[in-house]
Amino acid sequence: MGATIDTDGSDRRLAAIRDYRLIEAIGDGAQGDLARLAAQVCAAPVALVTVLAADRQWFMAQVGTDLCGTSLDDAICTHALASDDILVIPDLSLDPRTRNSGIVAGGPQVRFYAGVPLRVGEGVAIGTLCVIDTVARPDGLSETQRDMLGSLARQAAATLELRRLLAERDATLDRMAAAEAALNGNEQRWQSLFENISDGFALGEAIRDGAGRIVDWRFVDANPAWFALSGFDRATMLASTGRQLDPAAPAHWADQLAAMLADGQPIGFVHHVPHLRRWFRGHCFRIAGDRFGAILRDVTDERATTRRQAALIELGDTLRDCHSVADVARTASALVGTTLDVACAGFGRIDTTGSTVEIELDWTAVEGASLTGGQRFADYGDVAAAIAHGDVVVVDDVRTDPRTMAQAAALAGRAIGAFVVVPVRRDGCSISAFIVQAREPRRWTPEDIAFLRKVADRVEVGMAQVESETRQTLLVQEMAHRLKNTLSMVQAIASQTLRGSVDRSPLEAFERRLQTLGVAHDVLVERNWVGADMRTTIGQVLAVFGCDERLAIRGPDVALGPRAALALALILHELGTNAVKYGALSNADGHIALAWDVADGWIEMTWLEQGGPVVVAPPRRGFGSKLLRLGLAGTGNSEVRYDPGGVRVVMRADLSDLTGG
Repeated sequence: MGATIDTDGSDRRLAAIRDYRLIEAIGDGAQGDLARLAAQVCAAPVALVTVLAADRQWFMAQVGTDLCGTSLDDAICTHALASDDILVIPDLSLDPRTRNSGIVAGGPQVRFYAGVPLRVGEGVAIGTLCVIDTVARPDGLSETQRDMLGSLARQAAATLELRRLLAERDATLDRMAAAEAALNGNEQRWQSLFENISDGFALGEAIRDGAGRIVDWRFVDANPAWFALSGFDRATMLASTGRQLDPAAPAHWADQLAAMLADGQPIGFVHHVPHLRRWFRGHCFRIAGDRFGAILRDVTDERATTRRQAALIELGDTLRDCHSVADVARTASALVGTTLDVACAGFGRIDTTGSTVEIELDWTAVEGASLTGGQRFADYGDVAAAIAHGDVVVVDDVRTDPRTMAQAAALAGRAIGAFVVVPVRRDGCSISAFIVQAREPRRWTPEDIAFLRKVADRVEVGMAQVESETRQTLLVQEMAHRLKNTLSMVQAIASQTLRGSVDRSPLEAFERRLQTLGVAHDVLVERNWVGADMRTTIGQVLAVFGCDERLAIRGPDVALGPRAALALALILHELGTNAVKYGALSNADGHIALAWDVADGWIEMTWLEQGGPVVVAPPRRGFGSKLLRLGLAGTGNSEVRYDPGGVRVVMRADLSDLTGG
């Protein structure tokens, strides 16, 4: 039996046989002389030039046999494919690889084989040049015979390479002949291309005035796609100039056309045709003389997609800055109206009956088409049930849609030719709706509807957030009102309780501290109790002493948490009170410098009095002294010095302790 051909090289071998068209070369006689020389040199009765295909061994040339091939099982040449040089088997009947082969054990009973692989291209073995004898040759071949057989094999391979090159030459000549034939029909081919390309293509010609300046242009021919895009027929196009066909054409186009015809540099443009409601991207290029070509492509959908995406991004950014329901509705309506180029757009809440939507502020581009106020769904036709169910109502033409035909005249009177209603649902109910209206009938695309759905959902979220913030603000204001009433009540109780006291100083100090808490509380209320600004807190607390012109305040902006703001207010009140009673603010010449700095996560505040009476340390320490010792964060780290020239207080704190709650 023959050997199994290696699988790793089979694909390359079969590809080479196909590329070199070797099966077609069988029997063409081109290798016959080489086979005869091989037989003569080796004194062998049989010589073959073989090709090992996928299913059979073929003989491209043969001497001493009439066969044109054998099965792969009887192909001794399969063993020679893997040989680097030459394979010689002196006695096939004794070699375990071949002794059971059909042509050895039976048939012609061949006994001797010598074969050299034929390698083409990048060394791919596709077959052999071999000699066969019916008599065993224990001595094989002489060195001369081996060399000659190798030379003849290389010549056979070179002949195959030449055959491939000749085949490629013939194919090239065939292509050239085909190209020449195609050129003979060039006009018809280009005409077919001209007629069938999807982009609009037109041939134009510049129009010059008496001074030779280009002032307009005309089209002398165009393909069907051009007429479909432009909306004009051939007769209209040929009878009109470019500006007559498109009054919206920019004035500078004539100058650009002149420059292009002069320097040959193509120009591109993007243009909107209002009466078509379409956007086009075009390119113009010089042909010869005053003639030019123009290619036109409809990019309306492409631009609409880009505008919708940009609008959604802008909507998200804008809604974060809206602080009222009206702001949200107005912002969203304007974005939708300009993006979709509609007559008007509006968003509102649906009443509990599901029959009316109340729109606060809308956006309008057409006079008399406002949506502001209560809009009854019944006035739009048979749409209320669909809206209640949460379905988007899309009407392309109020005159032909069965849901709106009965109200078509009334809707037309309100400048409504088409509309969309997008309901927003919560907890299984339609609670709000976005309405857009077009003056003329219009085909709403699925992309339009998807855009409106996204806008409606985002607006609903924005409104819910604004309403939540409004409720929170009202709650904070109510709590502030109640707290101030409580502080007033505490002050009144203290005043009544201590009314008969001879020394009213403690009561007055207590009342002033309550007032200071009220001032700090007002600052926090302005920030919804999320904290206060240090500069604002200092300014409002010290303002009660009426000495602003004698205060020098300096320091960076620092955000305080609610607890730190209250603590700072009490500390400043204590320092200010002492300054008015005993220190720099007790005479007409004193002044105070209050400064703070932030570095490496720490804040340091310094209170310095100068120009007041000579300072004497107090004989005892009360609640005020305790406040100062606790410092800004209530953890100490403060220093109070009663220098003769003025009180000096330095307080330090970790910045994170002040900005927290």
